[in-house]
Amino acid sequence: MRVVAIHHNLVGQRLAMPVHGDGGRLMLAKGVRLNASLIAALKRHGFTRVAVDDPLLDDVEPDFAIQEETRQHAVRVLENATGRILSGAQTDLRAVKQAVDLIIADLRANPRASIGLYSLSSFDQETYHHSLNVCILSISIGQELGWSLSDLRLLGTGALLHDIGKLLIPKQIINKPGKLTPEEYGLIKTHTTKGWDLLSKCYDIGAVAAHAALDHHERLDGSGYPRQVMGNQISDIGRITAVTDVYEAMTSDRPQRKAILPDIVQSYLRQESSVTFDAQAVDALFKKVALYPAGTIVSLWGGFIAVVTKQDPRSNARPYVRIVSGPGIRRATDIALYEKPELTINAILDDYPTGAGRLYVETPEQTAARGFQDL
Repeated sequence: MRVVAIHHNLVGQRLAMPVHGDGGRLMLAKGVRLNASLIAALKRHGFTRVAVDDPLLDDVEPDFAIQEETRQHAVRVLENATGRILSGAQTDLRAVKQAVDLIIADLRANPRASIGLYSLSSFDQETYHHSLNVCILSISIGQELGWSLSDLRLLGTGALLHDIGKLLIPKQIINKPGKLTPEEYGLIKTHTTKGWDLLSKCYDIGAVAAHAALDHHERLDGSGYPRQVMGNQISDIGRITAVTDVYEAMTSDRPQRKAILPDIVQSYLRQESSVTFDAQAVDALFKKVALYPAGTIVSLWGGFIAVVTKQDPRSNARPYVRIVSGPGIRRATDIALYEKPELTINAILDDYPTGAGRLYVETPEQTAARGFQDL
């Protein structure tokens, strides 16, 4: 499996992961062979990436920390609940809380797993998938910090609903491909107070969880919005969701820009740690998140092309990779980047460059016998 940007050269490729649309409904099943019309339909619906089968990477599996069934169930529940809240209908949020409980259970069942996040959703569905990823990361931070189960439930519920106010902003502004005008940006900034207003009216949410909507753009130095509060004036939930919201948004494709290299995002958050972002939340995040999820195609220093195969517990920024192309490379070769400090990741690629991916995979014994001489 490798994760690629959607492009016309994918004709004939088979999906390695299913594609889900509105409400988590299945659009394309795993194993479907892509053709020109399906590729055009995916682009039309705002999808930017898919996972495809790859004979070089048959053993690579997504390193999700929650089950796919849990993810799709949570998206369906979130979409249904937000629709009812936005319509003003009396909303019973037990289903949301139950979805959060399932996420907590999955994370507890696999506590040592690194969390790999893919943006395999359409731009129209981005608010839901972004919110789910923020929820997963926030709960993971809470677990790392030793929060109680009851507090984790509040944190997860607030994080899952933190961006509900964005659904009151016109889609043409949210999905605008160019730079926002000051007026448009000002309108988008109102989503925090709009979200607070919506959630505060839900009798079974509570002010604590609703603060995720209000506070996730506040900053410790008072430079955030909407209230410009500082330090401990920001809720605990707000300080955690501020970190996870920024990380997830910066490392995902957006209509206005491509995803930013995770190493750069990590450096930014660590630089701003204790200045604008909560230091404990930042430290906890980078103990859990996989900066380069399995299946990610990367360019390495020296002209090598590789695909991430699994995470290395020694460093979340230095995963195991399979070299598939580069100077002197005659066979696909597995290496641990942690043990090769001279090989740095330069970029995340949309797909193999022309000519790559026509190698065969050697066994670990063959690799060890060669002593990585090809590198």
